[in-house]
Amino acid sequence: MKVEFLLDVLKPHQPDSYIVAKELMKITGVSRVSIRVDELDQKTASLHIHIVGNNLSLEEITETLGTNNCALHSVDEVICEEMD
Repeated sequence: MKVEFLLDVLKPHQPDSYIVAKELMKITGVSRVSIRVDELDQKTASLHIHIVGNNLSLEEITETLGTNNCALHSVDEVICEEMD
């Protein structure tokens, strides 16, 4: 099953978004990660992270974000699609 998550995430300035994207790409089944900075302040960045893949685990995504000092604020969108 193809799964897409749109996540609202709070991240400190380090690690940078590129590192977070690379770490998320290591999760089994992930085929695409897109990160957009929504808001930036002195210590943190609010991000919208779009993750696409097959049979994704939100728990594993949340764990990966946590190991990169990121906090999941909300799951703003979930799309599940049967693949032929």
